[in-house]
Amino acid sequence: MTASSTPVLTSTPPLTPVAVARKDIRANLWLALAIALVATVGVYIGFLPFQGTYLGQLLLARGWTQPVALFFAWTVLIFTLLKAIALVQQFPSLRQNWIPANYPLTTARDVAYLQQTLAQRQGLLPNRCGRVLAAFMTSEQRAIAADVAAEDSGSAAAAADASYTIPRVLVWAIPLLGFIGTVVGISQAVSGFSSFLETAQDVNQIKEGIGSVTTGLAVAFDTTLVALVLSVFVMIPLVAVERWEAKLLLQIDTYINDYLLPRLPMGASPAALAPDTLKAVLQEVIRAELPNPEALMAPATERLEQLLQNLTHLAQAMVSDRQQFVAAITTQQQSADASFQRLLEQLETSQLQLLERVNQEHIAIGQELRQHGQSIAQLLSQSEQRLQQRLLLIEQLSDALNALAETGSLQLVLQTLNQTLATLQPLLRQLAQPRRVTLVEQPSTLD
Repeated sequence: MTASSTPVLTSTPPLTPVAVARKDIRANLWLALAIALVATVGVYIGFLPFQGTYLGQLLLARGWTQPVALFFAWTVLIFTLLKAIALVQQFPSLRQNWIPANYPLTTARDVAYLQQTLAQRQGLLPNRCGRVLAAFMTSEQRAIAADVAAEDSGSAAAAADASYTIPRVLVWAIPLLGFIGTVVGISQAVSGFSSFLETAQDVNQIKEGIGSVTTGLAVAFDTTLVALVLSVFVMIPLVAVERWEAKLLLQIDTYINDYLLPRLPMGASPAALAPDTLKAVLQEVIRAELPNPEALMAPATERLEQLLQNLTHLAQAMVSDRQQFVAAITTQQQSADASFQRLLEQLETSQLQLLERVNQEHIAIGQELRQHGQSIAQLLSQSEQRLQQRLLLIEQLSDALNALAETGSLQLVLQTLNQTLATLQPLLRQLAQPRRVTLVEQPSTLD
């Protein structure tokens, strides 16, 4: 508390308190949704020229879960930013001294001055202080003012916790969208693989079918990757801002408990313990009932002792109220910490369960792919056997053709032989006729 804010009013305030409405630190969720929608559309328009890149494929070619997860992430991030801006606007008020040490709070008019000054301020801390002073002025009981302070503290803590309900749900829903995309991609891969196995006839069709299977698996794994990365990036600032707001509320409660409640008069009303009022009351009692002061010194002493005892009781009551207030604040802080710890444990448990489920699904997919691979291997072996049978048939046909060719050349030889026989047939007929042989002697040339 470095600065000082001494209450200064130009007119005399009334003794009735100024109504002060309760304020909370809020972030406009509808504004966050609108900005998130614009940001999501802008991101997708910006990535249209980069469809061929890895990031472009992650965002533009992996199904409907990607834009929804990105929209949820932008919503949580914008909500966290709006909350942080609202918290930053509240922190300067914590550095101001709204109740200066030299400002008296001994009369009802002093309290009215301070309450009216605080009611005109916009910060959360002066708002809470003004409400406590208004309760004290109305009830004239310090215990009631302490109860109002505790009630405002609990209400502020509950409102702060409730404001994070929808962002927490969105943070929880982002990885679920990723797992939904995983299931959709795996379903597409399995259905595509089954359909192409029924119609596969050659190796090219098998290659095309395997390409469709890998596309479905890419959708399955990339949706989970994007969802988990987005959930991590938005969860960390959300938790940090939530803890920051809890720290701010705790500082406000500490300020009220340390600087406001101890300064309030410890009587039935702020004017009851004023020195001038007490002196006037004592003088009036002495004049009306004790005409002889010297004779009644003992009763006056007893009354003073009773007054001191009453003051002691009031001081003890103040200490007790303060202890109760501190205990209530501590209990609320412990319950908030316990709730936060339970939330973290639930998130960790859900993430572990989801990861376990994904691993099981991946193992099942691997087994199915192994079975389908074996089926493909069997199909390939059957195709190879069919090809070998066809090659054998082709060889047999080739042999048959060769045999036919040889048969054709034999026919040509036979035709030539027939033609030759036909040519020799007249000569053979002549040779077959009877012949007469005449022997003629010739003179020898030796003579």
